[in-house]
Amino acid sequence: MAPVGSSRSDLRRPGRGGGTDQESSKPKPRLDGDDLCAICDNGGNVTCCDGGCGRSFHLTDENSEGSRCRLVLGLTKERAEMILADDDKDFICKNCKYKQHQCFACGKLGSSDLSSEAEVFQCEVDDCGRFYHPKCVAKLLYPDNRLEASLFGDQVAARQKFTCPIHECIECKGEENKNDRNMQFAVCRRCPTTYLRKCLPSDIPFKTKEGPNDYMQRAWDELEAPDGRVIARDRILIYCTKHEIIKKLGTPKRNHIIFPDEEDIPEEEELLDNASPESPKSPPPVARDQNQCSCSSPINSFAPVSLFMHPHPRTCGWLGD
Repeated sequence: MAPVGSSRSDLRRPGRGGGTDQESSKPKPRLDGDDLCAICDNGGNVTCCDGGCGRSFHLTDENSEGSRCRLVLGLTKERAEMILADDDKDFICKNCKYKQHQCFACGKLGSSDLSSEAEVFQCEVDDCGRFYHPKCVAKLLYPDNRLEASLFGDQVAARQKFTCPIHECIECKGEENKNDRNMQFAVCRRCPTTYLRKCLPSDIPFKTKEGPNDYMQRAWDELEAPDGRVIARDRILIYCTKHEIIKKLGTPKRNHIIFPDEEDIPEEEELLDNASPESPKSPPPVARDQNQCSCSSPINSFAPVSLFMHPHPRTCGWLGD
């Protein structure tokens, strides 16, 4: 487990499973997992899913939010502690275990099992991890051309590789350049909306304003570690204006993650199981020379209302997924 003060580069995990290749059904390589919890959007001690979705989750009860995240995952405290204590086992979230993932456009669950009748398909970009229904991603990429959208949707359904909409600016269609400040991506955490920093709208502010014409912070380009250090990010974290900010949380409602209902699962299996390429309920195999992807994120939170009583320093921000 990496120390809280570790740099982002310390969290790189070469050889991790990165979803499934649409044609060969083999795991794609992935370098990074998210350093924020997919449920509450806070950092701290997060554990990365080894099943290919690229998400991380709080399994510890270090604060009330962590406890809630564990309960949303359907884990008892004892089970979570067992997962964290065993470095030889993989942590697989239920979406990856049962191969049922949410479409990042409509939010509905669909089968991602390429050995059967898959309904949602994963973006081919290695560090993306997002899944889409063919029609949903086609409408996003071809909003003004129904024929092109229909043809593209058919190609995705036929398992042709695709790049999802978050990899270009929604305004100028420009691509990311992390070495150029103005060309940094701002990606929404709730939907496939991305801006370049230079295109980021003024109604996605980097500060909360109190008063008659108050507004909530929606963008973060510098995050605060538990020890008070300010950490600059190469991507801006945002909630776009389609998502209402709950003042008490500092984020939109945290009901965006859906796991398969246990009632719909023939046999309940342990999340601690090893990956098995023969089992349709198991995730793709991962490199066995890697330890469990459990890490202490250097980021404690970017939704500071509940955990931080002081604003994060910043000069400007971006939209983040």
